[in-house]
Amino acid sequence: MPLIKQDAVSADTAWPDFDPQGESVQPLLKKNMGRFFPASGSIDTRNEALLQWIQRRAAAGLWPYGLCAVEPPAVECRVRHSCHQDVEGVNLTMVDYLGLSQDARLKAAAIEAIETFGLHLPSSGPLMGNTEMSYDLERSVARLFGRQDAFLLPTGWAAGFGAVSGVVRPGDHVLMDELSHQCLQQGAYASTANVSVFRHLDNNHLESQLVELRAKDPSSAILIITEGLFSMDGDTPNLREVVALARRFGAQTLVDIAHDFGCTGPSGTGTLGAQELMNDIDIVVGSFSKSFGTNGGFISSRTLSMQWAQLCFAGPYTFSTAISPVQVAAAAVALQIVTGPEGDVLRATLRERVAHARDAAARRGLTVIGAPSPIVPVLIGREQHSRLAGMYSFRRGLIATCLEFPVVQRGTARYRLSMSPRLSNAQIDTAMDIVADSIAEAKRAVD
Repeated sequence: MPLIKQDAVSADTAWPDFDPQGESVQPLLKKNMGRFFPASGSIDTRNEALLQWIQRRAAAGLWPYGLCAVEPPAVECRVRHSCHQDVEGVNLTMVDYLGLSQDARLKAAAIEAIETFGLHLPSSGPLMGNTEMSYDLERSVARLFGRQDAFLLPTGWAAGFGAVSGVVRPGDHVLMDELSHQCLQQGAYASTANVSVFRHLDNNHLESQLVELRAKDPSSAILIITEGLFSMDGDTPNLREVVALARRFGAQTLVDIAHDFGCTGPSGTGTLGAQELMNDIDIVVGSFSKSFGTNGGFISSRTLSMQWAQLCFAGPYTFSTAISPVQVAAAAVALQIVTGPEGDVLRATLRERVAHARDAAARRGLTVIGAPSPIVPVLIGREQHSRLAGMYSFRRGLIATCLEFPVVQRGTARYRLSMSPRLSNAQIDTAMDIVADSIAEAKRAVD
């Protein structure tokens, strides 16, 4: 974000002071990005209003995105806000669910990979973007889920988009949970015009759509898309019902396990392992960027024919530089940790921290949605309240971003707090005090 890169304001400048009821501030509290999309006119000028709105929000301290890390991002650290103010305090904004991103063993593996192969292999996966180390990691992931194969991509986003676009064709149908990640949605809409959504976690609605679809089109392919753990609501689907419906109507299933892989389920196998569906899902998409302390993603399909279709036709694999040896080395070490005895200890500690956080929120009168998971969403509701609360909590020393539309649905703005076994209960209590005080102050300011 260029708003952070500018050096015109020093990091020790005081926070902007303004009247929340002021005429110039009200548009900054009420409008959202949806007001600026779509836009008409020339591509190079039609977004000026959006830019000005963002700049005014940043100047007022109300633009929470684009935080800049100015030191290693531990559970307590220092970041730079978009208004150039440094914030030091408890860090609950990173999805470092097992606290491995700063692990010395992962760093050592990454350094060794650099010494051996360099910073990266400048080639795509189909050409010379692979090493024996990357093939070993693919085999390890496949074995964990009881499958024949898996293949790696440079990011989890690339894996999600490629998993869908690699197998869905224009005449196929896609039915997806309405809160499916953008990489899955964009992969679907890029592949076919026949895309429908079902209400979040509502398998009855999914069934009714399947009945209607099969009545109109008895033979076309159908891909049902959902996630193991939804990143904004912190909840999980009943995948047994989804699999049963898929079999009943001749459909296939895709589950994105980016947020549950590693941090939940037996040996870190997430919702698939918890619901004993390791080899019942047709396409599994995962990421190393949450619980594994590095970047990168993977796709593992139940049949080799699906796998090879994705290898041949998934653009993010075929036409993109492959995952780097640095990422592979770190992910391989993390996988050993996560699936071993130490992983069990980390997950047990994480569950304790999650339970403490949810209880601490409830004791302060806060509304927590979802089920116990590393994602603790504290519902605020109105965007006016959310923007002010987010700014007030940064001022109080909490590194936690409030999310709003279009990241979440209108009227459901929230803190999305990420837990880690590295956090202490005292740090969590401090954070919840700040959240409660900030929401209360925001509501007093505008109500």
